[in-house]
Amino acid sequence: MLFLGGVILEKLRLYKADINYIKYLYHFDKRVQYNPNQADSYTERRPYLGIVLKINNCEYFVPLEHPRKQHKNMKNNIYIFKIHNGKYGILGFNNMIPINKENLIQFDINRENLKYRRILISQYHFCNKHINEIKYRGLETYLRRQNNNFLKKVCCNFQLLERKSKEFIQK
Repeated sequence: MLFLGGVILEKLRLYKADINYIKYLYHFDKRVQYNPNQADSYTERRPYLGIVLKINNCEYFVPLEHPRKQHKNMKNNIYIFKIHNGKYGILGFNNMIPINKENLIQFDINRENLKYRRILISQYHFCNKHINEIKYRGLETYLRRQNNNFLKKVCCNFQLLERKSKEFIQK
């Protein structure tokens, strides 16, 4: 937490999402980021990392994507936020998913033996520096997806996944 002028600001944290939960949601929406052609052990070594926002009274996991060449050529828009012009990847609001606290795994960069530690630290600092913009983009992506045919094609079905998320708790 940060203390600024009498106001406490909560810092964003990095989390991993439980692989079984991701697989469950992928069953209902193929836009959920999961590669069924890879073994779970591969996915565990290359964790599904992201931040968590509150949208529509739900916790939403927004995945961080590792840098790729095409990120530099992409345009920032409401559903994609380039981290340092794509040099350090992107935040994919189109791929955000509702998540229950039980399916979040706290992630500590300093305790992990990571090849990509520098990139993750840069992503983490960027997210905390741009927290208001991130909250805005998350909410706008969520709201616009409901009535925008293009966003319906590129974004997860947030309302469907919210219902399925609640059902997962009951299992």
